[in-house]
Amino acid sequence: MRYTRYNYKKTKKNSGLAKTILSFLAMSVFVVIVGIMLANIIIHFLPLNDASETQANSEAVNQSENIDNSEAENAADNSEDVQASSAVDNSTEGQENVQGSINTSFMAIQCGYFANEDNAKEAYNKIANGYGAFIYNESDKFKVLAGVYTTAEGQSIMDTLTSSGIDCAKVSFDLNSNDKVQSQIAGIYNGYLNILDTAFKDDVKSVDTSDFKSWVKGLDVISEGDKNDVLTELKNHVNDMAAEIKKEDVANEMQYLYKILLSFS
Repeated sequence: MRYTRYNYKKTKKNSGLAKTILSFLAMSVFVVIVGIMLANIIIHFLPLNDASETQANSEAVNQSENIDNSEAENAADNSEDVQASSAVDNSTEGQENVQGSINTSFMAIQCGYFANEDNAKEAYNKIANGYGAFIYNESDKFKVLAGVYTTAEGQSIMDTLTSSGIDCAKVSFDLNSNDKVQSQIAGIYNGYLNILDTAFKDDVKSVDTSDFKSWVKGLDVISEGDKNDVLTELKNHVNDMAAEIKKEDVANEMQYLYKILLSFS
């Protein structure tokens, strides 16, 4: 009787291999399923998150831009305000400087008023050397004057005269700085006085008048207004001035300037 032999060891080996293959296949299927599920989850949620973040970022950027734009607009507005304010301040300051730079307050220093010319000459001799003094004949009366000056300079000279025992009085003349005619007269008058003051100094032989004459000639022509005739006469006088003013000319020029001031008394 024959027996069919079965190698049981071989059979057992084949059975283990089959189990291994099945386990691998099952694991692979599981991994694939889990992978698909995870992929779906990722695909489903990530775009929403990205969109949400993008929207949030966009809103943040827009908000930041709005803030920046608002700040920029405010800064521009503030800058315009500052510039406008500065322009107003500068304009006001400029007007004040123009008005302040033209002295319109003058004075004559009178040291006597006499009916007798000899008495006038006696008073004149006391002040003749130190000042631009002169005698002014008015209606057969004689005024002795120690010159004409700006108010500030004149007050200092009056104090000196008084301390020297000489009686004197101030005669004030104020021009209107807001009037274009009087303002121009005042400007010329100041320049004229400056020339005479310089010429009267001990160390000065003479003063050239060419620059002053050119400056006066270049001033605006004013054809109308109160005291326009005085302005025209003053300009003509300056135009006819000598090329140089010397110390001995000061008294006569002072007397002429005094006549100009009398137009405003």
